Amino acid sequence: MRTHSFGIETVPVAIAEDLAIGSVHDGKNYKIMLALLKGKGEGIADIQFLSGKNDWEGHCVAKLNDGYLIGGAVEGIATPEGGRNWKAYLAKINEDLEVLWERKYRILGNECVYSILSLSDGFLLGGEASDENGRGFFLMKVDREGNPIWTRTLDQWKDAVFGGLLGRKDSLTLIGSVKEEGWRVTAFDFNGKGDITGKRELTEGIALSMTKLDGRTLIAGYNGKDFWIALVGEGISWEVTLGEGTATTILQEEDGILVGGELGGKAAVLKLDFDGKSLWKKELWENGWVEVLGKGVALGVKEEGGKTVMVIHRLGL
Repeated sequence: MRTHSFGIETVPVAIAEDLAIGSVHDGKNYKIMLALLKGKGEGIADIQFLSGKNDWEGHCVAKLNDGYLIGGAVEGIATPEGGRNWKAYLAKINEDLEVLWERKYRILGNECVYSILSLSDGFLLGGEASDENGRGFFLMKVDREGNPIWTRTLDQWKDAVFGGLLGRKDSLTLIGSVKEEGWRVTAFDFNGKGDITGKRELTEGIALSMTKLDGRTLIAGYNGKDFWIALVGEGISWEVTLGEGTATTILQEEDGILVGGELGGKAAVLKLDFDGKSLWKKELWENGWVEVLGKGVALGVKEEGGKTVMVIHRLGL
């Protein structure tokens, strides 16, 4: 296990092959962190930061043939509740972590890109957008240079948490959790033109990560105060609820499913078979949690010396 600190907060949130993206607070503002990893969790080979007016945060990354696409939010004011005046952000970077182009999008007045899905003729961006009327989701199709083709916004609620984008054979699905009287995980189906073709309430709870599994959707998050994973389709096929904590990330492998997060104040990873049976569970470090799982590596944070530091843990060791 290795720890890295580049400010008072160093938080990785997503990974694509060998590139991790996240945010660093330098004592004044947040900056986007781009960390190129060595091997399977052997440390950091290169580190770059993107910053500008006010706060900048990195939230997602996708690997391309000639570099990466990164997404997040920029030029906003970060607050414990999420912040205000954020612009949704998309940038293409090369293998040397140099910015080739960047785009900033204004939708409702406070927005963030949380997911990037590659299409044959461009990219699909998904995230949250809010104004004084509430918080909701947006879906945006852009061309290969990041120029918008169409944008769709969904309903606004008291609160909402973006979950992810899933591409299926003939449709696209945005999954998020919305709060009215209670929290419900909800799926919104779209066609290729961005028209809504269906809306489905999947289950109670809050979904933070997801993947496709056997034509259904595997979600991870929390239900009440509990660490929670569920396979949902037409109803719940199976679900796993552990103790107090949060499941933050899913990684599907050939022989099972890895789920990472926080259990009882400790960073934890467990492995399930495809029927939801627990194969093993490991506590990796104390006073922190796993943010994202990559091939052979878990990235997360822990509290250390009055700072929030980044942790890189090689799995299997």
